[in-house]
Amino acid sequence: MASFGPTALPNSERAHHLNKGTVIFSYTCVGLVGVAIIFVLVFFCYHIRNRAPVAAAAADTDAAGGRGRSVDLTKIPEFAYTESARHSGSGDGAQCSVCLGTVQAGEMVRLLPLCKHLYHVECIDLWLASHDTCPLCRAEVEPPEEDDQPALTTELPV
Repeated sequence: MASFGPTALPNSERAHHLNKGTVIFSYTCVGLVGVAIIFVLVFFCYHIRNRAPVAAAAADTDAAGGRGRSVDLTKIPEFAYTESARHSGSGDGAQCSVCLGTVQAGEMVRLLPLCKHLYHVECIDLWLASHDTCPLCRAEVEPPEEDDQPALTTELPV
């Protein structure tokens, strides 16, 4: 009797044929995943490398007409920290909330005028390059101009 259908392959040849297809598919998937991972890594490295520095980003915001985030650092007092500058009488000293480090005697610090929070000069200057508020309480760093405020009267209406 003649058979017109596919002839049956012996088990070893069928297993070899299925394994070859599985191996090719596996290598293709691994290759595509590898290319995708390399693409993502290159993209993020390029993106991080070409980021604008904090100070340049603040300058671009001012030039673009956005909300200005420039704080006049000359109006914020800078001094060498001493034990008497500490807010409370107990503890190991003040803590800089930007770097979370303890402020040691002799280090240069800034005291924000409105909220009286204390920070290392390097830490707060970097923060103020892109923000105009205190990092701890979010109070405005500089008091509003006297000309912009309405005059307050202490007289009661009669």
